[in-house]
Amino acid sequence: MGGARRTRVLLLGTRGALALLCALGSVACERPGQAAPPGEPGREIDVASPGGPRWPTVEPEPVEPTLTDADVEQIAKKVPHAKVPAISAQNPAKGPPSAKVTLQVFSDFECPFCVRAAPILDDVAERFHDRLRVVWRNYPLPGHERARPAARAALAVFALGGSEQFWKLHDYLYSPQGNLSDAGLRQAATKLGLDATRVAEAAQSAQYDALINADMAAGDAAGIEGTPAVFVNDYYMMGAYPASAYAIVVERALREASAP
Repeated sequence: MGGARRTRVLLLGTRGALALLCALGSVACERPGQAAPPGEPGREIDVASPGGPRWPTVEPEPVEPTLTDADVEQIAKKVPHAKVPAISAQNPAKGPPSAKVTLQVFSDFECPFCVRAAPILDDVAERFHDRLRVVWRNYPLPGHERARPAARAALAVFALGGSEQFWKLHDYLYSPQGNLSDAGLRQAATKLGLDATRVAEAAQSAQYDALINADMAAGDAAGIEGTPAVFVNDYYMMGAYPASAYAIVVERALREASAP
């Protein structure tokens, strides 16, 4: 699949395309937040307060499109259930296993579109609370040198502290002070109170490569085209969207899952 490992933005049909792309704003081929611009302090994400990480305050998107159920087909493609990647206990997750809707996100810690999507998906998870389960799948793109070491480190954190610690590291790495260098990954583990040496060693070893490769193979078999790629039950979404787009697809999936 020649184009499967490229980061790209979904080009929507004419209906709703302008509204969605305007809401997304400009996209740059750089990783936001690796360091603050000169003279501008970095914004810290709170990983210590009760209740988990808190995203730093960010400027709102200039436009949030108003969408209805009629827009779902312009945003997402319904695929045969057999084509939806299977989930296992080896995939970090949050939300109740009994939730009627599962949102799988295939993502890359170095992908700028994934950086944009991460806090948006966090907001969607908060909105639907116990009706939605979010599952992480690794899909480090080969052109992103630090994506695989970061994925390895994240799986090491998952092994050490379960999903709760994984999501804290996830949020930290996608935050403005996230740093995917060896030193940055060690620092992130230290900040979370984890065994920084074990996490740093995992980032440089092939210990978790089989799990990463299994996620990538599952994504390829499902036909994903890059990152971020999302499955909302049987609905496939390619690219970074505003919260209203994810939400309208989740609402459709909830109605279908609740139908007699």
